[in-house]
Amino acid sequence: MSEPVYLRKSERQAMPKTASKYRTTAGELAAATRKKRLRIFLAACGVLAVVATAILSLSALEPGLFAGRDAQPVMATPTSVPTVTVEPTASVEPTAPPEPSRPATITVAAVGDMIFDRRVKTLIASTNGAEPLSDVAAQLAVADIAVGNLESPLSTGGIRNTAKDVTFRGDPRGADGLALAGFDFLSLANNHVLDYGPDALADTVALLDGLSIGHAGAGANRDEAWTPAVVETDGATVAFLSFSHILPAGFVATDSRAGLAQGRNNMDAVEDAIRSAKEEYDYVIVSFHWGVEYVDDCNGDQVKDAHRAVDAGADMVMSHHPHVIQAVEYYNNRLIAYSLGDFVFDHYSRKTGEAFILDASLGPAGVSDVKITPVYLDSNGKPEYVHGKEATAILERLHDISAKRGTTVPVDGDTAAVTP
Repeated sequence: MSEPVYLRKSERQAMPKTASKYRTTAGELAAATRKKRLRIFLAACGVLAVVATAILSLSALEPGLFAGRDAQPVMATPTSVPTVTVEPTASVEPTAPPEPSRPATITVAAVGDMIFDRRVKTLIASTNGAEPLSDVAAQLAVADIAVGNLESPLSTGGIRNTAKDVTFRGDPRGADGLALAGFDFLSLANNHVLDYGPDALADTVALLDGLSIGHAGAGANRDEAWTPAVVETDGATVAFLSFSHILPAGFVATDSRAGLAQGRNNMDAVEDAIRSAKEEYDYVIVSFHWGVEYVDDCNGDQVKDAHRAVDAGADMVMSHHPHVIQAVEYYNNRLIAYSLGDFVFDHYSRKTGEAFILDASLGPAGVSDVKITPVYLDSNGKPEYVHGKEATAILERLHDISAKRGTTVPVDGDTAAVTP
C-alpha cells in the first residue's frame, strides 16, 4: 500500500502517552529507593546494638579488660542497651500517571453522488464551475471534514468505454465547486470511475491533487486504490477509505491495472485495511458504493458489511449509489448512512431529486449531534435548500426508512436529528 500523504501536516499528538509511561516508571523507582535506604539504616542500627551488648557483657565478665594497667577493678553495673528510635518516613505514593491524551472532537459533513456531466455540464458551460455547489458550499466548507462521492471522472481526454450503456465524463471546471465547498475527501470507488479509461482517471487524480482534495478508492494500481487519504485537523488525524460493491467488467484495480478498490466478496481485505488505518490514525471514515438503484430500503448485504466495517474500526460509514436516500443507523455508537442519495445530479423523478446533508460530531466516544438538512436537486442537478412541506416530505421519508433500522429521526422544522 502506498504511503498516505497528509494534506495538513503537523506532529501527531503521541507524546503524552509516552511521557506518562516514563513518569510512572520514575515514581516507582523513587519509592523503591526510599524503601531500600530505610532498610539499610535499620540494619545498621541493629548491628550497633549487637556490638554494644557484646562490649557490656565482656566488661561484666572481665572487669579490667577495658581499664588501664594500674587501674583498680571496677565492678560492672547493669546497663541497659540504648534504644534506637527511627521516626517513620511518610509513605509517598507514586504520582498517578495523567490521563492519556484524547483526539479532538471534529465535525463531519457528508453528501452523496456528484457528477459534472449531462445537464450539470451544461450548467457549468453557461455559468462557471462553482455554480453547481454554490448554494450549499458554505455549509460544507465550515465542517472540519467534508466528504462525498465523485461519480464522474473530471477530464477532457480518455477513450469512452463502449461496453457500458451509461458513461460519465465531467467538466474539469467542476473541481472549482468542489474546492469552494471545502471537500477534504472524495470517493472514487464507483462504477463510473473508468468510463473513459485510465487516462481520464489519471487526469482526475492529478486535478484533485493539485487542489489538495483527498481521494481514495481508485488509482493507477491496486496499491493506490487501497491507500487511505489522510487529513489532520485540530490535532486529530482522519483517514478515509473507499470501496465499491458495484464492479463493472475490468474495473477492479490490480497490481498492473488501474481501477477501483473491490468491496463486494472481499470484506476480509476491507476489514484488514480498516484495522490498519485505525491503528495509525485517530478516526476512520469509510465509504461504500453499493445497494440497489431506486430502492428505499438497504439490503441484508449492506447491513452485514456496514456492521463488519464498524466492528473493524470504522467510525462512520457514509455510502451511496442507489440514487435515492436510504436509512441512517446508529450501530455501536457509530453512524451508518446506507445511501446519502444524489447530491449534484440531474434526475427525472421526484424521489431521485430528494437528498440531504448529514452533519455530525465525531469524537473519542463516538458520533453525536447528528443533523439532517434536506435539499432538492433542480432540473440541472444543482442542490438547493428546501423549506416547509418540501423539507418535511424528505425528512419524514428518512424518518420512516430509518425506523426500520431502529434509529429515530425526530423532525424539527426544516431539519432533523438522528438518535439511537
